Formats: sequence, structure tokens, C-alpha cells
Amino acid sequence: MSKLLLVILVLGASALIFYIVAGNSSILPPEAEIDENIDYEMVKEGLQEQGRRTVYGSCNDIPNSSNCIDYVGSMWKDNNSAELNCGEDRNFSTNACPYSQLGGCQANGGTVMEIIAWVYEEGPGQYTEEVVADAAKACNSIPNGKWVTPESFLE
Repeated sequence: MSKLLLVILVLGASALIFYIVAGNSSILPPEAEIDENIDYEMVKEGLQEQGRRTVYGSCNDIPNSSNCIDYVGSMWKDNNSAELNCGEDRNFSTNACPYSQLGGCQANGGTVMEIIAWVYEEGPGQYTEEVVADAAKACNSIPNGKWVTPESFLE
């Protein structure tokens, strides 16, 4: 159950970052002008990634929670944002997470904010097939969430 909670927390943190970066105008300076007539389709197209996907960093917490997060969207490549999001108690790397046969929860797939929270059989929160099935259902029920496997990226 704690693994499922961690996946939900990661996705919630992603949504919070999106809210702060894209939706919360109160953090802007008073002189900033906000265009209220923004075309949603134009913004949606602007948020879509184009071209090849790259992992800009990873946050490995397998020894503590059996999870590792890949930062895939282009938002994560600048200003150490992926490293800051990872936090001090986890192992940040500019490499991708280790291979996971079990899969992971992809949040905001195909956008500049895409992340994938992979799950593992090793570590203190070992994922079993039963837990993975529940985690996949939870992931798929979240808006912009999709359970993926490494093989699904080869299709």
C-alpha cells in the first residue's frame, strides 16, 4: 500500500509543479501582464514534445522504497529542476533508472513535464505481481497517467 501511496504522491507532486509553473499567476510579479484570451489548443500543442524522447535525469530510491523516477520531459533538462525535485535523501543521476521488468507509471506522457515512476522487486517495498496490478490500476485511473513497460517504448 505504501508503494501505491508513493506513486500517487509523485504524480501529485508533478501536478503541483505544473500548477505552480503554468497555472498559478499569483507568483508572477505585479507588472506581469496575463493574457486571458489564450487559445487552449495552441497551449496544448506547445506542451507536446516533438522528436526523440530523452531521459534528462533519474531519482533512484530503490534502496528505500523500491522506486526510481525518470525525468523525461524537456522541462527537466534545465536549471537542475530534476535534481531539485529528487531531493536530498535520494540518489540523483543524469542516467536513466535501471531496467524494470514490472513497469512504471508514466505521468504527463508526451509533454514537457513527463516522468516515469518505475517499480522494482528489490528494496524494502518489494513489488509483487499482485501489488503491481493494483499500482497499474491506480496509475491508469489518474488523469494523464498510464502504466507502461520498457517493451511498450519499443512498439
